[in-house]
Amino acid sequence: MTKEQLLDFLQNKRSATAAVASAQQALAADREKLATDKKRFHKTIITFAVLAVVALLFESGASVVVTCAVIAIGLFAFRYLYYLAPTNEAIQKDQATLQEELANPVYKQEANGFPEKFYNYWDALRLWKLVNENRALDLQAAFNLLETQHYQEDQLAAQEEIKSLQADIAANAHKTAVNSGIAAVSSTISAWNSRK
Repeated sequence: MTKEQLLDFLQNKRSATAAVASAQQALAADREKLATDKKRFHKTIITFAVLAVVALLFESGASVVVTCAVIAIGLFAFRYLYYLAPTNEAIQKDQATLQEELANPVYKQEANGFPEKFYNYWDALRLWKLVNENRALDLQAAFNLLETQHYQEDQLAAQEEIKSLQADIAANAHKTAVNSGIAAVSSTISAWNSRK
């Protein structure tokens, strides 16, 4: 595989992965919106339903029961028609778009023989840059180099975490030393005052 073919392959891979990632993000956003929409007017609907039942139990009159029940049912219908139904339709469209992108022959072809852990937009971009900058001559070398970079990044993150933990321990030790010094001075002054 020549460098141009490899770059074309990675470019197709990157664009196919980006399309799938975009569809997945849209689906996730609509699912979050649905969860939010389900909570909309929830407490108000329950409050009016409870008020209708309480009014019915205490025989407060048919008008109070009917009014509370109509408000609860009306809010429920309003929430369904103007929030839940459109969001459900958007989710169905997003799922259909995602299935189309996953069924795309370019995506399927690019997925064959490509390691799953590198099958995301950022890794495909990094592989493309490695090949484009002549840091890797073939895809296997690019995989190995990217895996090495991932390992080094993980090691650096672990070192930063250890440094942060050591800084916290040193700060706590310093605070403890200062507090013990203050306690020693306080006990010395107390002892001095009690001798007088």
